[in-house]
Formats: sequence, structure tokens, C-alpha cells
Amino acid sequence: MANWSAVVGSTRRASSKRETNRIKSFANESTELIPLHCSDSCTSHVVPGSSNQSTSDHDCRLAGCERVVINVSGQYFETRMAVLNRHPDTLLGNPQKRRKYYDNTRGEYFFDRHRPTFEAIFNYYQYGGKLRRPPTVPDDIFLDEIEFYQIEKEILDEYKSEEGYIEEEIILPDHPCLKKVWLVFEYPETSRLAFFVAILSVLATFVSIVVFCVETIPGFESTLCVPGYLPDFSDTIFIIESLCNSWFTVEVVARFIACPNKLSFFKDFKNWVDIAAVVPYYVGLFNILATMNCDNGKAGASLAFLRVIRLVRIFKLTKHSSGLQVLLLTFQASMGGLGLFLVALSVCIVLFSSTIYYLELGQPGSQIESIPDGFWWAVITMCTVGYGDVTPHGYWGKIVGSLCALAGVLTLAIPIPIITENFNKFYTHKTRSK
Repeated sequence: MANWSAVVGSTRRASSKRETNRIKSFANESTELIPLHCSDSCTSHVVPGSSNQSTSDHDCRLAGCERVVINVSGQYFETRMAVLNRHPDTLLGNPQKRRKYYDNTRGEYFFDRHRPTFEAIFNYYQYGGKLRRPPTVPDDIFLDEIEFYQIEKEILDEYKSEEGYIEEEIILPDHPCLKKVWLVFEYPETSRLAFFVAILSVLATFVSIVVFCVETIPGFESTLCVPGYLPDFSDTIFIIESLCNSWFTVEVVARFIACPNKLSFFKDFKNWVDIAAVVPYYVGLFNILATMNCDNGKAGASLAFLRVIRLVRIFKLTKHSSGLQVLLLTFQASMGGLGLFLVALSVCIVLFSSTIYYLELGQPGSQIESIPDGFWWAVITMCTVGYGDVTPHGYWGKIVGSLCALAGVLTLAIPIPIITENFNKFYTHKTRSK
């Protein structure tokens, strides 16, 4: 019995000794690990795996290895300080800006903000690149959040551009009188006078377009210049056209004088349209007044084709119509898809026109005498217009025509999703801004 007690006691002492050694070993191993949270007084760390516990100088605040806990409405995010320091101009990357959101009791930064949005912002801090709005987050909420966190301006502008936010930079003249003139002719919403000028400009544009169309109707031609007679300056169409062109001239001259940047004025295509719209009128009038001969006055007709540019003036008035603004912005944003559509359309036109030409080459009564003739046939077939003025006569030609029509339907479907997406995006922003 005594021997049995001795054996048991020896076993217990050995087990206790092994447990003590295991605890000491665990304690030694734990001292070799880098701390999870470096305090402000951290100046050195233990090198892992070293047997002699050697130390080296280290400052967590400079190295950015300190972990940061961010609480966004109960959802926790954890990263290292170095990740935030890569964006020093933002709210989280600037120590002075984020200091007021620090909770000393919990040792964390607390933000009572939108959690799904912060996931995208947190990914931007970690990986950089572009800001990607989650599909479930409305664009207005996402924009408000990234403005709160003070994301870099270039990133914010890039996001606004992709989402369809268009911000016009307003530059005003320094002189008070020129400033008033510029506001009257450029920004109708600034005053009642500017609104009245905008309405007058719209009416003058529509009247000019109507006169431009009516004077081509037989029986309504202008009697200003009839060969063999002197000019008739009492012609009704001439009087209306003179009034409209006078207003267009006043508008262009006033805007040019009051423009804060003359170089930008000439860079704007709409201003060149305004100038070109009145040039034919003054060229023809100058010829008539110089010779008082209607035969020579017709020389001004050589520039009559420029008058069609007057029809483009309607696009200048898009500032008064949100619908036209949405339409123009949609096509501008869809240029990539439209370019792909034009490339595919051009390839198909060349392919099918060449094929139909050689298939119809020996057919009696063939209407396709060359490959350029086949261009017209391919265009009207792919666009599903089908005038019927040019048709294939052979069996193989009709088969190729069927394939051309099917290819046209598929090709026309390429830009539709792109245009639809951009239109919905711009239309949503316009309706919300009202």
C-alpha cells in the first residue's frame, strides 16, 4: 500500500511539473507575438521566433501598424492606420478631422452613418481605384455619404461624371454692366428680364424656322428679287427674316462683348452656329444693295446652304427644356455604344453589298450594277426600311437579302441597352433636381 501511494505521489508530482513547464512555455511563446494594439508609448517590439528576445526600435505611429476599429451604426470595420494614411485629405485619413469621432471608452471611431455605403468606401480605402456604388444603394444617399467622408475631389468628380451628374462652371465678367448683360443672355432664371429675353429668343428662332420652310412652298416664294425687276424691300418674308436676323445679330454681338472669356466664346460650337446662321442674309443683302440688280443678288444664293444651320439653333435652347437636355446628354454618354454600332453596321454593309453584287452579276434585269449600288440596298435592308426600289432577283440573292435583314435586326439591338441605361440615369437626376 505504501509503495502504491509513493507511485501515485510521484505520478502527481511529474504531472504537476509537466503542467508548470507547459504554462511557462506558453508564456514564453506569447511574449514573442506582436501586440494587436500598439499604444502611443510603443517604441519597440519583440522579434518573433528569436531565442534571445532581441529587440529593435519601432514606432507604430510612424509605421502605421496600429489597428483602427471603425463602428458604423453597429457594424465594425477594422484596418491598420497605414491604410487610412494613404488618403490624408479625407475624413478618416486626417487625424485632426477624425479626432472628434473617437470614443475613448470603447477605443473606436463611431459614425452614425449609412452602413452599406461605408462598405464601398472602406473598399476604396483598402484597394484604391474607383468608387463603386452598390446596386442596392440609391445614388443620392451614396453621394451624400462620400461627401461626408470627404473623399478626394477627383474621385468625387469621376463618380459624378459616371453617374450622370453634370455641373456647369459659371464664369461671370468682372465689370458690373457686362455681368448684367451676360446674365440676361445666358441665364434666363436669374431675372424677369432674362426670362423675357429667353422667350423672345425662342420665338425668333421658331419664326425663322417657319419662314425658312414656308418660302420653299410654291406660291409663297419671296418676291424680294425677281429677275428683270428692282428689289422689293416691302416683301413680307423679307421683313420677317430681317427682323429675326436683326435679333440674332444683337444677341451674338451682346454675348460676345459681355463674354468673360473671348477664347472660350469661339471654342463653343453653338456660337459658330449663331454666326453662320446670319452670314448668308448679310451676304445676299450686301450684293443687292451694292448693285441694285436682282440677277447679281442671286449670287448670295451660293451661301444659302448655310441657312440650314439655323435649324440647329433649336439645340441651343436646350437650357429651357429638360427633355432636350436629357436627350443630348444621353447621346453624348452613349458615344461608345453608338461607335460600336456604326462599326458593326459598316462591316455588314460592305459584306452584304459585295456578296449581293456578285450573286446578281449575271441575273437578267439586275438592279445592282456595282458594289456602291449595293450599299444603298444593304442600308435600307438592315434598317428594315425596305423601299423596294432595289431588290435582288435571283434565289441566292434573296437568301442573302434575308440574312442581311436578320443581321440588321441584331445590329440595331446593340446600342439599345446602352442608350436606355444612360437615359434612365440622366432622367432620374433631372427629375430629382426639380
